Amino acid sequence: MKTKSKKHKKDKEILETVFRLLNPRERKYYRREGNPVMQEVTFEVTDNGELRYIISSLLRVCILALDSENDFASPRLNNCSKELTIATILDLADSILPDAQLTSYDAIEKLLLQKE
Repeated sequence: MKTKSKKHKKDKEILETVFRLLNPRERKYYRREGNPVMQEVTFEVTDNGELRYIISSLLRVCILALDSENDFASPRLNNCSKELTIATILDLADSILPDAQLTSYDAIEKLLLQKE
């Protein structure tokens, strides 16, 4: 019985060490209507130019994939649906569009034009 207790204690110590090493990021969870609990994922950009470049790159990947006559050529991707993959990338690009910022820019532009 002592050996089980020692083994359990050792396993617990190893697990705690692993958690410290992993240093998990703080997760934000939220619930959308009709959907299960979702996890928010964020990434950082230095400015709007970098964000535009990322969105543009995602869209270009979709264009190139749509232009190709074959499915994905890599043997590792033989089970991927071209259409589903492109739809996923387009959904990602849509979700990172800076809608609130663009609305602010429109309001600033309108304000500046009124003063002229």
